[in-house]
Amino acid sequence: MKKLLMVVTFILMASCAKEEFATPKNSNGFSTPQTETGAGTVGTSFTYVQPPVDLLFVWDNTSSSTFINNNTKAALNNVVNNISERFDYHVMLAPLVSSGGVNAGTYFFSKDGTSPGGGVQNISKDQASTVIGQFPPAGGTGEAGLQRINDLIKNNQSNGVFRDEAYTLIILMSNEDSSNWNTTGYSLPGNHPVAEEYMKGKVHDLLCMRGNYDGSFHSGAKNPTYNASCSGVGSYRLNSTMMRLISITAAAEPGSSSCPQVGDGEKNWIYRKASQSVLSTAYTNLTGGYPFIPASVTNGDQVDICNTSFRSLFSSVNSAIDDAIIAHKYNFIKIADPNKLVDPDTIVLTKSGVNIPEYTGSGSGFTYRGVMTNKDTRYEPTAGEPQTGHMIQLHGNARLTYPESIQYYYEAPKKFYGYVHLDAKPQLGSISLKINGSTISESSSNGWKLMMNGSEPQYFSNFNIRVVSESDTTPAYPSVIKSGYFLKLYGSAVYSDGANVEVNFYPTGE
Repeated sequence: MKKLLMVVTFILMASCAKEEFATPKNSNGFSTPQTETGAGTVGTSFTYVQPPVDLLFVWDNTSSSTFINNNTKAALNNVVNNISERFDYHVMLAPLVSSGGVNAGTYFFSKDGTSPGGGVQNISKDQASTVIGQFPPAGGTGEAGLQRINDLIKNNQSNGVFRDEAYTLIILMSNEDSSNWNTTGYSLPGNHPVAEEYMKGKVHDLLCMRGNYDGSFHSGAKNPTYNASCSGVGSYRLNSTMMRLISITAAAEPGSSSCPQVGDGEKNWIYRKASQSVLSTAYTNLTGGYPFIPASVTNGDQVDICNTSFRSLFSSVNSAIDDAIIAHKYNFIKIADPNKLVDPDTIVLTKSGVNIPEYTGSGSGFTYRGVMTNKDTRYEPTAGEPQTGHMIQLHGNARLTYPESIQYYYEAPKKFYGYVHLDAKPQLGSISLKINGSTISESSSNGWKLMMNGSEPQYFSNFNIRVVSESDTTPAYPSVIKSGYFLKLYGSAVYSDGANVEVNFYPTGE
């Protein structure tokens, strides 16, 4: 019976598969990281410039105290607050009739803190509506408003009140009209030609100081200071970006009684005519002739003094003064921080939906310049906005001007791996390898070989599995370190980013 049991046991053992008693097979599967990429948008910037705006308020101090009231003060405050928020302002307040020198009784305030001197009193902008009620009263009603404007502008350039290439805005408030044209005692009705000769002379001189003027008002003008070419104006030429003369007078036509405290609207004919003339005279340095659209200006720069709700006094003027910006221009952009890896062959740049080609030495395109330190990206209005990192140089139309932008994309260089890690000592002949689903044979030509030490698999405690490329299996950095046993790969068997690797083998159990 004992012999029978031994025989049965032997038969059962012999019938079992060999694998049921062997060491279990190791299955090592892993994936390499995908290639790193970078993408984004490079924007542009600008410098905001508050344009210089010089204002001259000439306020009637003869018999118009009726109009220096809460409404007119509120209107003045509204104007001052508006310009102070938007512009680099200089403001002079002057009485229409001076009892002393040109600057007698004048006041001034500005954004930049200029102190003109020469009899001009500095005040804060908050005092503006108060001081207009403090102008010294002038006896009688005779006035020379246009001459007064010319004198004030001419006399207050060297002291910094009126600046070159500024927006020069003149606001004249009066319930009468310029009367020094009349040397014969005639009244204005029926004598418009005589008054117009006087007006043209004063407007001509004012426009000569404005600059970029063709001298058209010189013909038929009476006693202008400057000749037809304005050659005598010299240093008094402002080259104003825009000049306007806004007359706040009775807007009534002759015979109208819409402004009873003023009377006949003929009394402001010269002032209104002067405002229309300055407004309608084109600028010789501008295509189209105007820094504004004359048709959009209501009432020819005239405001009705009888309508005391003129808080929107400068609405048309404000819309004509552009808040200026200086657009920045760029010939370099940064696409990655210096610690990133960038494969130049993968860079794609797009501007306005169109791909930018690589630069070939002429025309437009881009050049990859590698990592640069504190490289200025902007070349206008000055060099600046330095960046450190992977830099792209832009050429021709590829360069950026605010508000343009560029979209970029790049990939890091691929990482290549020339070895497969085994976490245990393998039995010889038990190894199988698949990369990306394809079986890789044991071979030194596009295959693998187990790294040996004599007749035994070799153990490495600190081994870099990265290589430079399929054709260059020297170590690559930064390293990817593993400890264990390794299959060395050859040729096309070398794998890279995003690979799926599966290796199976029987461990020795050691």
